[in-house]
Amino acid sequence: MCTPLPLDDGLVAQRSTQWTSDPARIVGRMNRDMIHFMSQAPIFIVGCGRSGTTLLRNFIHAHPEIAIPPESLFIIDYLRAAGHSDIHALIRLILGEPEIREWGLSLRLVDLEDCKMVPQVIERLHLLYAHSMKKRRWGQKTPRFIRHLELLGNHFPEAKFIHLIRDPRAVANSLIRSDVHRSTPYHAAKRWMMDVGAGLAYEQAFPERIMRIRYEDLVSRPEDTLTSVFGFLEMDYYPYLLHNTSGDADYSKFYENIHANLNRPVSADHVKRWTTELSPGAIETIEIICAELMERMGYEPVSASISLKEIDVNKMKAQRVTGVFLQAFRYFRYRRSYLPYLLYRKFRLGLLRDFLWTVNY
Repeated sequence: MCTPLPLDDGLVAQRSTQWTSDPARIVGRMNRDMIHFMSQAPIFIVGCGRSGTTLLRNFIHAHPEIAIPPESLFIIDYLRAAGHSDIHALIRLILGEPEIREWGLSLRLVDLEDCKMVPQVIERLHLLYAHSMKKRRWGQKTPRFIRHLELLGNHFPEAKFIHLIRDPRAVANSLIRSDVHRSTPYHAAKRWMMDVGAGLAYEQAFPERIMRIRYEDLVSRPEDTLTSVFGFLEMDYYPYLLHNTSGDADYSKFYENIHANLNRPVSADHVKRWTTELSPGAIETIEIICAELMERMGYEPVSASISLKEIDVNKMKAQRVTGVFLQAFRYFRYRRSYLPYLLYRKFRLGLLRDFLWTVNY
């Protein structure tokens, strides 16, 4: 990790001031007794993207005591910077995060200024969100956090993790068709291997802290699966939660394509859709890359190929480059401030070089 640079407080203050709306919407500060009452074991829903984490989030978010805001990738950067930068400068930087605005919260420095460490700031943000919904337990659903379970577990030792797994061919089919992800069979399979592998590694080290469930079980046996999930969370399960799949409109324009089915009743209809929508070549690519792990997870291969052709891989890598530019265009169209602030944050925290050089599937 690069050495963090001093934070430009003036620019951060300017941005956060611009993004603070009507003071009447600002969540009031909570007293210490209320914070203690609300501070329970946080819940992290993780997994490879397009594995059903949003559906599970909406079920859990509908619980009368649990609040889970929209995805929040920024959290990991601040946890990585913990101890390397001044906490008050970090707080001012956090206040400018576009994703906080997407939560529907308008915050001031006074809401966070008594926090002494980054994990306290992250918890306070979520408690303020929960408090705004009259709930007392917070969670977070950002699939990519599957790659940072050790970091999260170290900073939130009481946390509980739910790892959602789905057939890699179904995941790839969704990632390829998604105008948010713009993936290829090769990159989608690599992503599935990396993310599922990370979850299994953490499960092996801390089996009591993480629960693994299959998407196929969630949609085919939703009540049994949710009963087990809430048992793991030590919370009551209510049958009406099954009818709350749509959640709230989390920056819906950006995600309207990939979340279109959330307004429909839970169904197992999509479990095998990949069999008719993926080409034989795409299926072969995915199965060659994921073969051993997918069989271990209970997903049987259907192709007989045993090796990838170099020409096919190079073609998919070229397609992925085009996809990255299309992804960026979509961000600038629907979440205009997201990418500029992401780069600014990583630069200020000394994480930009790692970000630019890390292969991102």
